[in-house]
Amino acid sequence: MKVNGLDEEDQVYFSLKNLYESFGYSRYKMRKFEEYSLYADNKNFLKSRDIITFSDRSGRLLALKPDVTLSIVKNNSLKGGCQKLYYRESVYRPDSNAQFKEISQIGLEYLGEVDGYAQLEVLSLAAQSLNAVGGGYVLDLSHMGVIEGIMEECHLSQCPPAVAECIKAKNLHDITEVCRRENLPEDVTKRLCALLGTKGGYKEQFASLKELFKNPKCLAAADELESLIAGLGQDGLAEVFRVDFSVINDASYYNGVVFQGYLEKFPRMVLSGGRYDNLVKKFNEKAGGMGFALYPDELSFYYRKQPEYDADILLLYGEKDSPAKVLRRAEELTGKGYSVRVAKTFPAGMKFASVENV
Repeated sequence: MKVNGLDEEDQVYFSLKNLYESFGYSRYKMRKFEEYSLYADNKNFLKSRDIITFSDRSGRLLALKPDVTLSIVKNNSLKGGCQKLYYRESVYRPDSNAQFKEISQIGLEYLGEVDGYAQLEVLSLAAQSLNAVGGGYVLDLSHMGVIEGIMEECHLSQCPPAVAECIKAKNLHDITEVCRRENLPEDVTKRLCALLGTKGGYKEQFASLKELFKNPKCLAAADELESLIAGLGQDGLAEVFRVDFSVINDASYYNGVVFQGYLEKFPRMVLSGGRYDNLVKKFNEKAGGMGFALYPDELSFYYRKQPEYDADILLLYGEKDSPAKVLRRAEELTGKGYSVRVAKTFPAGMKFASVENV
């Protein structure tokens, strides 16, 4: 459906543009490609390791960008303090059928010192971004310190990939066997399963975490999340955030808060984000970063509802009708806000609110 000539994605974008600019974010535009080495050196940060590459005339190996955040972090100097940027860009990744696809993203990045206020601002803007789409929504919120603390109890620096996949899927059926194969202590595995199986709201989630894992990293993560929830509650947003410790990202890049956004009655994630100081420090030792991206391509499925009618009015004309007269009548109707299908005969399989003859 179009309003004022804009489709749903454009409507959402212009609403978000106004929102982000009202908080001091500036539009950032980038090239469609970067040197391949940027992505080759940071493949764990990418959603897919498959990248479209080509050589320019000088022999440099370039890549169509598979990610926006990497390009922004690489190309922005933070000598003047924090940078607050938003974007509407396309990335190029393979889909579920292994076919490369152009994927639209709308998002923002907060680069610099990510203090308590900065985190609240980004989380609030993520919630308001989903609200701009329309309908009910929820954001699942977690903290990388939780999984880091649990792995420390296993004397591991990082979570084994197979265990991480079970955690993300909340696969309590297989996680015990996977943890056994990865040599995680049986006691830690039992407590991890209990944490992932905890029911209830954020108060119950925090209580379970503090009871099951008393190491400093887990407790600090719980305290930080509790503080953020309290801050969001003052703006009436706490109820749209759910604490979910199955939300984890790659610890080589992400630290602190991570989150994912969902729309009511829609199964796929449409927004993801988090704090990625570890990535920023690869390019600027004294800075951090936090941001998120909204995926309009997913929203196209959300909006894809069959309209009741193919057009408001079917305007029928005959051989004797003047083409100019037909056009004027069509323009009169569209000028009043109606959608019009002009035809000589009734189009098969289509529906209209009304039919008129010229």
